Amino acid sequence: MISLFSYCEISWWCVLCAWLLPFLLGLLLGWLLWAKFKNLYASLKAEYDEYRLKCRNTEEELQKCLSKQNSYVSDIALLKGRLKECEENAAKADSDDAGAQRLAVAGTVAGTVKEDSTVKEDAGVTYQGISADKFAALKEDNLQVIEGIGPKMNEFLRKHGIVTWSDLAQKTPEELKALLDKEGNKYKIIDPSTWPQQAALARDGKWEELIALQKKLDTGRKGKSHTSAETESKVEKILIKMGVLKRWEKDDLKAIEGIGPKIEKLLHAAGIKTWEQLAATPVSKLQEILNNAGKRYALADPSTWPKQAKLAAEGRFAELEEYQDYLKGGREVN
Repeated sequence: MISLFSYCEISWWCVLCAWLLPFLLGLLLGWLLWAKFKNLYASLKAEYDEYRLKCRNTEEELQKCLSKQNSYVSDIALLKGRLKECEENAAKADSDDAGAQRLAVAGTVAGTVKEDSTVKEDAGVTYQGISADKFAALKEDNLQVIEGIGPKMNEFLRKHGIVTWSDLAQKTPEELKALLDKEGNKYKIIDPSTWPQQAALARDGKWEELIALQKKLDTGRKGKSHTSAETESKVEKILIKMGVLKRWEKDDLKAIEGIGPKIEKLLHAAGIKTWEQLAATPVSKLQEILNNAGKRYALADPSTWPKQAKLAAEGRFAELEEYQDYLKGGREVN
Protein backbone atom coordinates (compact mmCIF):
# COMPACT_ATOMS: atom_id res chain seq x y z
CA MET A 1 0.00 0.00 0.00
CA ILE A 2 1.29 3.28 -1.09
CA SER A 3 1.96 5.48 1.84
CA LEU A 4 1.67 9.23 1.22
CA PHE A 5 4.40 11.51 2.46
CA SER A 6 2.96 13.82 4.99
CA TYR A 7 4.53 17.16 5.73
CA CYS A 8 2.91 17.02 9.00
CA GLU A 9 5.31 14.33 10.02
CA ILE A 10 8.41 16.62 9.29
CA SER A 11 9.70 18.44 12.32
CA TRP A 12 9.83 22.21 12.30
CA TRP A 13 13.63 22.45 12.43
CA CYS A 14 13.94 20.35 9.29
CA VAL A 15 11.67 22.78 7.49
CA LEU A 16 13.73 25.69 8.82
CA CYS A 17 16.97 24.11 7.62
CA ALA A 18 15.44 23.39 4.23
CA TRP A 19 14.72 27.11 3.78
CA LEU A 20 17.67 28.61 5.68
CA LEU A 21 20.46 26.59 4.12
CA PRO A 22 19.90 27.80 0.50
CA PHE A 23 19.56 31.34 1.81
CA LEU A 24 22.87 31.14 3.61
CA LEU A 25 24.54 29.54 0.62
CA GLY A 26 23.19 32.32 -1.62
CA LEU A 27 24.29 34.94 0.87
CA LEU A 28 27.80 33.43 0.97
CA LEU A 29 28.02 33.28 -2.81
CA GLY A 30 26.83 36.89 -3.05
CA TRP A 31 29.41 38.00 -0.51
CA LEU A 32 32.19 36.22 -2.40
CA LEU A 33 31.11 37.84 -5.66
CA TRP A 34 30.85 41.23 -3.97
CA ALA A 35 34.34 40.88 -2.46
CA LYS A 36 35.78 39.94 -5.86
CA PHE A 37 34.20 42.86 -7.70
CA LYS A 38 35.01 45.19 -4.82
CA ASN A 39 38.72 44.45 -5.28
CA LEU A 40 38.37 44.88 -9.04
CA TYR A 41 36.56 48.18 -8.53
CA ALA A 42 39.24 49.36 -6.11
CA SER A 43 41.96 48.44 -8.61
CA LEU A 44 40.19 50.23 -11.48
CA LYS A 45 39.48 53.23 -9.24
CA ALA A 46 43.16 53.47 -8.28
CA GLU A 47 44.18 53.20 -11.94
CA TYR A 48 41.64 55.89 -12.86
CA ASP A 49 42.91 58.21 -10.14
CA GLU A 50 46.49 57.62 -11.33
CA TYR A 51 45.66 58.53 -14.95
CA ARG A 52 43.65 61.51 -13.78
CA LEU A 53 46.65 62.73 -11.78
CA LYS A 54 48.92 62.24 -14.80
CA CYS A 55 46.46 64.14 -16.93
CA ARG A 56 46.40 66.99 -14.43
CA ASN A 57 50.21 67.06 -14.30
CA THR A 58 50.37 67.01 -18.10
CA GLU A 59 48.00 69.95 -18.28
CA GLU A 60 50.13 71.84 -15.79
CA GLU A 61 53.28 71.07 -17.81
CA LEU A 62 51.48 72.19 -20.97
CA GLN A 63 50.56 75.48 -19.34
CA LYS A 64 54.17 75.95 -18.23
CA CYS A 65 55.40 75.21 -21.77
CA LEU A 66 52.91 77.67 -23.24
CA SER A 67 54.02 80.26 -20.72
CA LYS A 68 57.68 79.62 -21.60
CA GLN A 69 56.83 79.78 -25.30
CA ASN A 70 55.26 83.20 -24.85
CA SER A 71 58.30 84.29 -22.88
CA TYR A 72 60.65 82.97 -25.60
CA VAL A 73 58.64 84.71 -28.31
CA SER A 74 58.94 87.98 -26.38
CA ASP A 75 62.67 87.43 -25.85
CA ILE A 76 63.18 86.65 -29.54
CA ALA A 77 61.32 89.79 -30.54
CA LEU A 78 63.41 91.81 -28.09
CA LEU A 79 66.66 90.28 -29.33
CA LYS A 80 65.69 90.94 -32.95
CA GLY A 81 65.08 94.55 -32.02
CA ARG A 82 68.44 94.78 -30.29
CA LEU A 83 70.18 93.07 -33.21
CA LYS A 84 68.68 95.56 -35.64
CA GLU A 85 69.72 98.38 -33.35
CA CYS A 86 73.28 96.99 -33.13
CA GLU A 87 73.48 96.66 -36.91
CA GLU A 88 72.41 100.27 -37.30
CA ASN A 89 74.82 101.49 -34.64
CA ALA A 90 77.75 99.41 -35.93
CA ALA A 91 78.09 101.62 -38.98
CA LYS A 92 78.18 104.70 -36.75
CA ALA A 93 81.17 103.53 -34.74
CA ASP A 94 83.89 105.97 -35.73
CA SER A 95 86.68 105.49 -33.25
CA ASP A 96 87.94 103.09 -30.59
CA ASP A 97 87.86 103.91 -26.87
CA ALA A 98 90.69 106.17 -25.73
CA GLY A 99 92.27 103.42 -23.66
CA ALA A 100 91.92 100.69 -26.25
CA GLN A 101 95.02 99.29 -27.82
CA ARG A 102 95.61 100.57 -31.34
CA LEU A 103 95.16 98.04 -34.06
CA ALA A 104 97.56 97.55 -36.92
CA VAL A 105 95.95 97.28 -40.33
CA ALA A 106 97.55 95.06 -42.93
CA GLY A 107 97.83 97.17 -46.00
CA THR A 108 98.52 100.46 -44.17
CA VAL A 109 101.95 101.79 -43.36
CA ALA A 110 102.95 102.48 -39.80
CA GLY A 111 106.37 103.71 -40.85
CA THR A 112 107.92 105.33 -43.89
CA VAL A 113 106.36 104.70 -47.29
CA LYS A 114 109.05 103.57 -49.67
CA GLU A 115 107.20 104.27 -52.95
CA ASP A 116 105.70 107.46 -54.27
CA SER A 117 101.98 107.47 -53.47
CA THR A 118 101.05 108.96 -56.86
CA VAL A 119 98.58 106.87 -58.90
CA LYS A 120 100.28 104.78 -61.61
CA GLU A 121 99.21 102.22 -64.16
CA ASP A 122 101.50 99.53 -62.75
CA ALA A 123 99.88 96.88 -60.55
CA GLY A 124 101.06 96.98 -56.94
CA VAL A 125 101.46 100.76 -56.72
CA THR A 126 100.36 101.71 -53.21
CA TYR A 127 98.67 104.52 -51.35
CA GLN A 128 100.22 104.57 -47.90
CA GLY A 129 100.83 100.85 -48.26
CA ILE A 130 97.39 99.91 -49.65
CA SER A 131 97.48 98.49 -53.16
CA ALA A 132 95.64 100.72 -55.60
CA ASP A 133 93.61 97.80 -56.93
CA LYS A 134 92.05 97.27 -53.49
CA PHE A 135 90.18 100.57 -53.76
CA ALA A 136 88.36 99.19 -56.80
CA ALA A 137 86.10 97.36 -54.32
CA LEU A 138 84.64 100.74 -53.33
CA LYS A 139 81.85 101.76 -55.72
CA GLU A 140 80.85 105.37 -56.43
CA ASP A 141 77.38 104.89 -54.96
CA ASN A 142 78.76 103.77 -51.60
CA LEU A 143 78.30 107.00 -49.66
CA GLN A 144 79.20 105.25 -46.41
CA VAL A 145 82.91 105.64 -47.18
CA ILE A 146 82.35 109.23 -46.04
CA GLU A 147 83.13 109.75 -42.38
CA GLY A 148 79.85 110.65 -40.63
CA ILE A 149 77.53 108.82 -43.04
CA GLY A 150 75.96 105.54 -41.89
CA PRO A 151 73.20 103.33 -43.36
CA LYS A 152 70.31 105.60 -42.35
CA MET A 153 72.00 108.75 -43.60
CA ASN A 154 72.96 106.93 -46.79
CA GLU A 155 69.28 106.19 -47.45
CA PHE A 156 68.30 109.74 -46.47
CA LEU A 157 70.68 111.25 -49.04
CA ARG A 158 69.52 108.82 -51.73
CA LYS A 159 65.92 109.89 -51.22
CA HIS A 160 67.01 113.47 -51.91
CA GLY A 161 68.82 112.62 -55.14
CA ILE A 162 72.35 112.38 -53.72
CA VAL A 163 73.39 108.95 -54.93
CA THR A 164 77.09 109.15 -55.88
CA TRP A 165 80.27 110.77 -54.61
CA SER A 166 79.98 113.27 -57.48
CA ASP A 167 76.46 114.24 -56.36
CA LEU A 168 77.65 114.78 -52.79
CA ALA A 169 80.79 116.68 -53.86
CA GLN A 170 78.65 119.20 -55.76
CA LYS A 171 76.69 120.13 -52.64
CA THR A 172 77.81 122.78 -50.19
CA PRO A 173 77.86 122.18 -46.42
CA GLU A 174 75.13 124.82 -46.10
CA GLU A 175 72.89 123.01 -48.57
CA LEU A 176 73.36 119.73 -46.77
CA LYS A 177 72.71 121.33 -43.38
CA ALA A 178 69.50 122.92 -44.68
CA LEU A 179 68.42 119.51 -45.99
CA LEU A 180 69.01 117.94 -42.57
CA ASP A 181 67.28 120.78 -40.71
CA LYS A 182 64.06 120.01 -42.59
CA GLU A 183 63.83 116.84 -40.51
CA GLY A 184 63.64 118.86 -37.30
CA ASN A 185 65.76 117.73 -34.36
CA LYS A 186 66.24 114.24 -35.81
CA TYR A 187 69.60 115.10 -37.40
CA LYS A 188 70.44 118.13 -35.31
CA ILE A 189 73.81 116.82 -34.06
CA ILE A 190 75.02 115.75 -37.52
CA ASP A 191 77.69 117.98 -39.03
CA PRO A 192 78.09 117.59 -42.83
CA SER A 193 80.76 120.28 -43.16
CA THR A 194 83.43 117.89 -44.47
CA TRP A 195 81.21 115.60 -46.57
CA PRO A 196 81.65 117.42 -49.90
CA GLN A 197 85.43 117.55 -49.40
CA GLN A 198 85.59 113.82 -48.60
CA ALA A 199 83.31 112.96 -51.51
CA ALA A 200 85.48 114.97 -53.92
CA LEU A 201 88.59 113.09 -52.78
CA ALA A 202 86.81 109.75 -53.24
CA ARG A 203 85.49 110.81 -56.65
CA ASP A 204 88.97 111.85 -57.79
CA GLY A 205 90.59 108.68 -56.43
CA LYS A 206 92.72 110.61 -53.94
CA TRP A 207 92.51 107.86 -51.37
CA GLU A 208 95.72 108.75 -49.55
CA GLU A 209 94.45 112.27 -48.86
CA LEU A 210 91.00 110.98 -47.88
CA ILE A 211 92.45 108.44 -45.45
CA ALA A 212 94.75 111.08 -43.92
CA LEU A 213 91.79 113.45 -43.53
CA GLN A 214 89.49 110.83 -41.99
CA LYS A 215 92.13 109.84 -39.45
CA LYS A 216 91.83 113.34 -38.01
CA LEU A 217 88.04 113.65 -38.09
CA ASP A 218 85.56 113.02 -35.32
CA THR A 219 82.40 111.51 -36.89
CA GLY A 220 82.78 113.74 -39.92
CA ARG A 221 83.51 117.03 -38.20
CA LYS A 222 86.75 118.94 -37.76
CA GLY A 223 87.85 120.13 -34.37
CA LYS A 224 90.00 119.20 -31.41
CA SER A 225 90.48 115.69 -32.79
CA HIS A 226 93.26 117.15 -34.96
CA THR A 227 95.52 117.04 -31.94
CA SER A 228 94.41 113.63 -30.71
CA ALA A 229 95.85 110.26 -31.66
CA GLU A 230 94.88 109.10 -35.11
CA THR A 231 92.39 106.29 -35.52
CA GLU A 232 91.53 104.08 -38.46
CA SER A 233 89.83 105.89 -41.30
CA LYS A 234 86.32 105.05 -42.49
CA VAL A 235 87.79 103.84 -45.79
CA GLU A 236 90.09 101.39 -43.99
CA LYS A 237 87.25 100.12 -41.79
CA ILE A 238 85.05 99.42 -44.79
CA LEU A 239 87.86 97.64 -46.66
CA ILE A 240 88.51 95.53 -43.57
CA LYS A 241 84.82 94.69 -43.25
CA MET A 242 84.72 93.73 -46.92
CA GLY A 243 87.69 91.40 -46.38
CA VAL A 244 89.91 93.39 -48.75
CA LEU A 245 92.32 94.32 -45.95
CA LYS A 246 93.49 92.23 -43.02
CA ARG A 247 93.39 93.54 -39.50
CA TRP A 248 95.67 92.44 -36.70
CA GLU A 249 96.10 93.53 -33.14
CA LYS A 250 99.55 94.87 -32.45
CA ASP A 251 102.01 92.09 -31.53
CA ASP A 252 99.42 89.42 -32.29
CA LEU A 253 101.68 86.48 -33.14
CA LYS A 254 98.80 84.77 -34.96
CA ALA A 255 99.32 87.37 -37.68
CA ILE A 256 102.35 85.33 -38.68
CA GLU A 257 101.58 82.65 -41.28
CA GLY A 258 102.01 79.24 -39.61
CA ILE A 259 101.28 80.37 -36.04
CA GLY A 260 97.96 79.48 -34.48
CA PRO A 261 96.55 79.95 -30.95
CA LYS A 262 98.37 76.91 -29.47
CA ILE A 263 101.76 77.79 -30.91
CA GLU A 264 101.23 81.39 -29.82
CA LYS A 265 100.81 80.13 -26.24
CA LEU A 266 104.04 78.13 -26.55
CA LEU A 267 105.92 81.21 -27.71
CA HIS A 268 104.42 83.35 -24.94
CA ALA A 269 105.48 80.75 -22.38
CA ALA A 270 108.99 80.96 -23.82
CA GLY A 271 109.00 84.75 -23.36
CA ILE A 272 108.35 85.64 -27.02
CA LYS A 273 105.38 87.97 -26.86
CA THR A 274 105.99 90.67 -29.46
CA TRP A 275 106.78 90.84 -33.17
CA GLU A 276 110.19 92.35 -32.37
CA GLN A 277 111.06 89.50 -30.01
CA LEU A 278 109.98 86.93 -32.59
CA ALA A 279 111.99 88.68 -35.31
CA ALA A 280 115.09 88.53 -33.09
CA THR A 281 114.70 84.83 -32.24
CA PRO A 282 116.83 82.41 -34.30
CA VAL A 283 114.97 79.74 -36.25
CA SER A 284 116.93 77.07 -34.36
CA LYS A 285 115.56 78.38 -31.05
CA LEU A 286 112.01 78.36 -32.40
CA GLN A 287 112.45 74.79 -33.65
CA GLU A 288 113.74 73.79 -30.21
CA ILE A 289 110.61 75.23 -28.58
CA LEU A 290 108.41 73.23 -30.95
CA ASN A 291 110.42 70.01 -30.43
CA ASN A 292 110.13 70.30 -26.65
CA ALA A 293 106.34 70.70 -26.98
CA GLY A 294 105.93 67.21 -28.45
CA LYS A 295 105.16 65.45 -31.71
CA ARG A 296 101.94 67.34 -32.29
CA TYR A 297 104.03 70.30 -33.49
CA ALA A 298 106.34 68.24 -35.72
CA LEU A 299 104.76 69.61 -38.91
CA ALA A 300 105.19 73.28 -37.89
CA ASP A 301 107.94 75.06 -39.84
CA PRO A 302 109.29 78.27 -38.21
CA SER A 303 111.77 79.06 -40.97
CA THR A 304 109.90 82.20 -42.13
CA TRP A 305 108.52 83.38 -38.81
CA PRO A 306 111.35 85.85 -37.95
CA LYS A 307 111.18 87.40 -41.44
CA GLN A 308 107.41 87.82 -41.23
CA ALA A 309 107.67 89.23 -37.71
CA LYS A 310 110.31 91.74 -38.83
CA LEU A 311 108.01 93.06 -41.57
CA ALA A 312 105.14 93.35 -39.08
CA ALA A 313 107.30 95.04 -36.43
CA GLU A 314 108.48 97.60 -39.00
CA GLY A 315 104.93 98.28 -40.14
CA ARG A 316 105.58 96.96 -43.65
CA PHE A 317 102.21 95.27 -43.85
CA ALA A 318 101.80 95.54 -47.60
CA GLU A 319 105.06 93.62 -48.05
CA LEU A 320 104.03 91.14 -45.37
CA GLU A 321 100.71 90.48 -47.07
CA GLU A 322 102.42 90.02 -50.44
CA TYR A 323 105.03 87.71 -48.89
CA GLN A 324 102.38 85.60 -47.15
CA ASP A 325 100.65 85.03 -50.48
CA TYR A 326 103.65 82.89 -51.43
CA LEU A 327 103.64 80.92 -48.19
CA LYS A 328 101.84 77.70 -47.38
CA GLY A 329 101.58 76.85 -43.68
CA GLY A 330 104.44 79.24 -43.01
CA ARG A 331 106.74 77.61 -45.57
CA GLU A 332 108.05 79.22 -48.72
CA VAL A 333 106.65 77.50 -51.80
CA ASN A 334 108.79 77.52 -54.93
